[in-house]
Amino acid sequence: MKKVTIFTLICLIAASGIGLAKESRGVGRLKMPHGKWWRMPEVAKKLALTSEEQQKFEDLFVQSRRRMIDFKSNVEKERLELEMILDQQDLNESACMDRFKKFEDARTNLANERFRFLVEVRKLLGLERYRKLKTEFRDHRVHRMKGRQERKGPVKETMVHERFPSKNK
Repeated sequence: MKKVTIFTLICLIAASGIGLAKESRGVGRLKMPHGKWWRMPEVAKKLALTSEEQQKFEDLFVQSRRRMIDFKSNVEKERLELEMILDQQDLNESACMDRFKKFEDARTNLANERFRFLVEVRKLLGLERYRKLKTEFRDHRVHRMKGRQERKGPVKETMVHERFPSKNK
């Protein structure tokens, strides 16, 4: 039973790491630009950003980044503590589950901060300019992806079941 518990926790930790990597590219599936996009002249012009609005975004960004640094640090600390518990000779399942809960809470706090920043951006931009920002970012991302494909040559698409054949076949 202990081996199953350990294996399950290791899988959950691995999956959590994958989730963090995906989240870092945007706010979950909302795919918003990261970084200081309001400083880009073409974006500022298309969104008709005033210098006051740009300063508000700058202040918001700095405040959010400071909080995110702390939240990321907490995630890493909780990951370390969880790994230490899993590496002990005698597994304390209760302590392990408690530490995993703390790890997941730390990840949730980080995700909440990312979303809080998105909400503030939405409030500052209003609906129309927010939609325009999303469209511009999507178009920019598509254009960038096409450029990469052209440099690399044609991409062979592989279906999931071809890459990961099932054992039932």
